[in-house]
Amino acid sequence: MARMHRLAFVAVSLILGAGGLQSADAQDAQPASAADSGPAYPQRAPVTPAVSPDGRPIAAGEWAVKPSSPPDGGARPASSTPDRLMPLASDQGIRYISGGVGDSERTELDALSHQYNLRLLFAMQGSGEYLSAVRVNILDARGGTVLTAESQGPWFFTQLPPGNYVVDVSTPGQGLQQPQRQEVHIGDSGQSRLDFRWR
Repeated sequence: MARMHRLAFVAVSLILGAGGLQSADAQDAQPASAADSGPAYPQRAPVTPAVSPDGRPIAAGEWAVKPSSPPDGGARPASSTPDRLMPLASDQGIRYISGGVGDSERTELDALSHQYNLRLLFAMQGSGEYLSAVRVNILDARGGTVLTAESQGPWFFTQLPPGNYVVDVSTPGQGLQQPQRQEVHIGDSGQSRLDFRWR
């Protein structure tokens, strides 16, 4: 045991005598070099969360929102939630919106419904199960194509000039009876509704 202590003492003495270790005072006296301070990482810029116009943070993947006024033009109550801005589209100058997958999306579409004069519904007959990915083709009285689109859900809204139209719908690749066709008259006011149901 004494021999092991003696060997350890000799080893420590050799190291100290050779200058392998520096005293704590010597280390403190030396300026720190870039190598001693560890790797340098770039500073990240502060992240500013996206917020809606009413100051509410917007979660990742959420649609942007915008406050809207009630249809009567009055002031919007401070406690009410702003309408979501649904993804709008247009074809040949005719605007449309579609969706309705899930209760929240149907609620949003219901809130926007008054802006459109034609409302289409796509579902299975009997079960009432909703369908999406339905091809919509709207023709005018002369047979000219007014709008061609694919519905992103069971509800499809569009704003058409007053007149008579033919609405052709089909479900490509879904193995359902296709196509279906209905005629509709769009008046100067109000909303026309067509239901398309497959067996």
